Amino acid sequence: MIETRIPRTACTSLLLVALLLLGIVALAEEPHSSDPGKSFGGAYDSTQEITIAGIVQEIISHPAHGGAVGLHLLISTGDKTVDAHVGPFLSQENREALAPGESVEIVGVNSTSHGQSLFLVRQLIVGKRQITVRNQRGFLVRPAPQRATQINKPVVNGGAQ
Repeated sequence: MIETRIPRTACTSLLLVALLLLGIVALAEEPHSSDPGKSFGGAYDSTQEITIAGIVQEIISHPAHGGAVGLHLLISTGDKTVDAHVGPFLSQENREALAPGESVEIVGVNSTSHGQSLFLVRQLIVGKRQITVRNQRGFLVRPAPQRATQINKPVVNGGAQ
């Protein structure tokens, strides 16, 4: 009987390759989102969308440990307070439009995260400004980058004089 021994480094390499392939398969099965942290895409059912009007009571930039990452608005609707999740991608201009006491309208769905009620905002309306927070499937939307204008920019080097 001939006995073959596989070197230990070969076994280790095969094990690493197998683990890597399992990791790739696991990642391929996860839903992808523009939010690198957690995605509520699977929990968002656009057929359950509702519109809520209320007053911003508080703006929370850093939620408690375990809470959904990103900006939250605590909105008073008269009979209750809603924790409205708008995520981390709101532009500075849109953040500045929000203030306690401001009337807002939010469109989205009720959800639960870590045992707490949460309203996933798809659209936020502040004054005449409509802000898209999520797409129809519930994935957070990043605002388009602002392009710098080059009107009346002085020529530093290489310009014909």
